[in-house]
Amino acid sequence: MPAPDILLQVMEAMPVMVGLFDTHRRHVYANPAYRAFMGSGLADLSGRTIAEVLGDDHFRLTQTMADRALRGEVVQTEGWMPHPNGGQHYVIRLHAPHRRPDGSVAGYFVLLYDITERRKTQDDLFRLAYYDPVTGLANRLLLLKHMGDYQAVGEPFTLVTVDIDRFVEIRTSLGQAFANELLIDLANRLGRDGGPVDLLARVSDHAFALLIAGDCDPPAVERKIERVAAVVRAARSSSGAAVFLSASIGVATWCEAHERAEDVLRDAEIATGRVREQGGARHAWFDPAMHARVVEQVRLEHDLRRAMERGDELWVAYQPIIDMVTGGLAGFEALVRWSHPERGAIPPGVFIPIAESTGLIVRLGEWVLREACRQVADWQEKRVPGSAPLFMSVNLSTRQLREPDFADRVRAVLRETAVEPSWIKLELTESAVMEKAEQSIRLLETLRGLGIKLSIDDFGTGYSSLSYLHKLPIDSLKVDRSFVSAMHQSEENRAIVRIIVDLARLLGFDVIAEGIETTADANLLRALACDYGQGYHFAKPLPAREAESLVEGNLPWRQEL
Repeated sequence: MPAPDILLQVMEAMPVMVGLFDTHRRHVYANPAYRAFMGSGLADLSGRTIAEVLGDDHFRLTQTMADRALRGEVVQTEGWMPHPNGGQHYVIRLHAPHRRPDGSVAGYFVLLYDITERRKTQDDLFRLAYYDPVTGLANRLLLLKHMGDYQAVGEPFTLVTVDIDRFVEIRTSLGQAFANELLIDLANRLGRDGGPVDLLARVSDHAFALLIAGDCDPPAVERKIERVAAVVRAARSSSGAAVFLSASIGVATWCEAHERAEDVLRDAEIATGRVREQGGARHAWFDPAMHARVVEQVRLEHDLRRAMERGDELWVAYQPIIDMVTGGLAGFEALVRWSHPERGAIPPGVFIPIAESTGLIVRLGEWVLREACRQVADWQEKRVPGSAPLFMSVNLSTRQLREPDFADRVRAVLRETAVEPSWIKLELTESAVMEKAEQSIRLLETLRGLGIKLSIDDFGTGYSSLSYLHKLPIDSLKVDRSFVSAMHQSEENRAIVRIIVDLARLLGFDVIAEGIETTADANLLRALACDYGQGYHFAKPLPAREAESLVEGNLPWRQEL
């Protein structure tokens, strides 16, 4: 069989579309795959140009390739082309010259390979990789890609991150579907009403980012932030239901000190986090001190985890609680301390918030409770004969109260240490109790059922409601040190302490005043009939060995009575 006949049979059988054109760009031949795609027979195609079949728009796209093929070049491209029946197909195009035996160009071949399905799959994968499935916005990866492109060409940019305050609580209480509706509405509003930006992205579960190219114009950015904050406040679900939203907003600008694009996003999120720590609903511009603070917190978190594993750096100090009438020792408050091997004493005001934010406070709090229970059980054997049993106050955190098995953990510690439950007094802040009042009441009733006592710490600084206060199964109110220190400044300040004492009496609670610094503080609190007191006037928090001396009856403050 002659070679041309074989080649013709091959082309007739090929799934690749093959068309032959003359020098005037008119169809000369088309294989079955080509004819099926065009929806025309060979007789209909012959003598017609591609423009006559698919329209002038596609002709303009392929004209250059045809010109190059007629000059003897082989050209390959890929892209979308119209289908005669409508729609677009993605194809690989190859234009190659058709030569006569003498080598002159008699026309050109067009080979078309339809890869529409492959392209759709690639597009789907791209969308999955670079777009948020809920809002349809660019995601974190695409934002970083855009910022990296700007950085590569030296184009300055500003990044604004918008973190929705209380979003987790909204989702928990109203459901994921409602939360998604809010996110979609917010994304639409930011795109429509937030003003022009170079890219709008969703960068985390409840945070968006606005990328603004060009030199930073702080007044313009401030105006945009105000506009964005208003958009957040206006968000609604698709059903029209509204919640009162606010946002913590952080701003960072690219500079040459940033090695990577993600460093700018990190800085903006650090600024956002700082705003969130301060209560949210405002904005902050990043400054390097914020980054240094975060690095320090991460380092301290690592060291704290190590200290908890090793167990030789953390210890419990005990501050005595005094019977204000007799001057006798009534009990102690257990306070955790950290002696860092390199940095020395780390203040509780530094490491306790880190423990709270990381969840380490749950383990740490349980450890303190266990140590305090063992210690008070031991001291009961050593107290002055005839004196009342000592009690031990232990602080609880909000995170501990959220643990579903917290009451079981307390029960296990009581059993392990063989302590009398009535010797233990757990202290909770009123804000922690009132955050979920009904749930807290049930937990407190369970704890009270174990036989332990309960106290509201820092009373007067939170937002407790009298309608709930009388329902709380507690034994004590603890007057915050801020009220104690202000008693001598005015009659109004003294009246606040008097009201707290009277309220406690009415509800059947005893009263503990903390932060007693002077003899005058102590005398005034006695005059107000405060039951118990603690503070540096009596003693600072002491190591167990020094506190034991007080248990044995060596009470230096009694000399003043």
